[in-house]
Amino acid sequence: MTQEAFITVKGLTKRYGANFAAQNIDFALEQGAFLSLLGPSGSGKTTVLRMLAGLAEPDSGHISIGGKEIYGPKRNTPVEERGLGMVFQDYALWPHMTVAQNITFGLRLRRLSSHEIRARVQEMLDLTALTGLEHRFPFQLSGGQQQRVALARALSIRPPLLLLDEPLSSLDTGLRETMRHELLEIVQKSHMTVINVTHDQNEAMVMSDRILLLKNGNIQQFGPPAELYHKPKTAFIGAFMGAANIISGIAQNSQSDDLIIEQNGLYIHCASSEADVLAAGQFAVLCRPESIITTLSEPESKVNTFSGAVQRASFSEGRWRLTIQTPFREPLLADSAEQIQPGTHVWVTLPKDRCALVKTEAAVESAAR
Repeated sequence: MTQEAFITVKGLTKRYGANFAAQNIDFALEQGAFLSLLGPSGSGKTTVLRMLAGLAEPDSGHISIGGKEIYGPKRNTPVEERGLGMVFQDYALWPHMTVAQNITFGLRLRRLSSHEIRARVQEMLDLTALTGLEHRFPFQLSGGQQQRVALARALSIRPPLLLLDEPLSSLDTGLRETMRHELLEIVQKSHMTVINVTHDQNEAMVMSDRILLLKNGNIQQFGPPAELYHKPKTAFIGAFMGAANIISGIAQNSQSDDLIIEQNGLYIHCASSEADVLAAGQFAVLCRPESIITTLSEPESKVNTFSGAVQRASFSEGRWRLTIQTPFREPLLADSAEQIQPGTHVWVTLPKDRCALVKTEAAVESAAR
């Protein structure tokens, strides 16, 4: 049974002059979900977040949270009445206030009793592991501690929705990795619905239940992280979500259930339920480096198997990333548990079930015309 949508966004559009910052944004999100708005700089992700927060007024569209419309043709709920929590990129902590005073700020504006404020502050200190630091000022805290204070302040008002505007981008690499898991644990404990803006696909995949990938103000794909990674709709999505081999060519229907991509007399088979409905045309096969099988001797199966030579081998995160020159126009990237020296002759196999059919940019532009 499908869970009822907690957040519904329909036709959300924002224009600056002749350019669309966001165009016809549609998505629905269930309560307790973690959504990442992902895309390159200028893709519109921050604009969408600001429209949700009420910091930017859409030109058109609808926004509903918890069944209540907060923006529509006849309604534009002010920022302060939306009751949303937000953590900014620079945290925006009050420098002259202690940790406890920063957390208290939003509670006092809501005129809670002194007893309730004390209880809520202690709850947030415990939740964010800041107990013992409540009397420190922001300059006396590490970057990770400041991030947790900003999160505690946002959560203290018990918002229906938490908005995060690249809150980890100012942290160094090691701390960012730690804070991803800490932040995720905190919002899961509080059963919070979260929308996070990021340009880091690894962060989006680690933290999110859903990803909304944007480009030039338009939605490219919306779905679970694994779907965008393994089954991207276009070559752009595939490349943006991580290292990928994208081999363009002409799609040809075959007698089997396979779809075949031909490039200069070379053929790649990929399993595709769309093979019988796709007209022949310009498409591409996407295969991730970790999916490619590299061997020193020729395999028995000749399907999607090609000879090549290792050009480079670099070591990262416990594996070797090989760059292999094959008969295709571009070298292939393949991961290997063992080091293979440059110049070594190898055989590479692209498993049929790990080859995804994607549209090339030319095909996308042609369809849009």
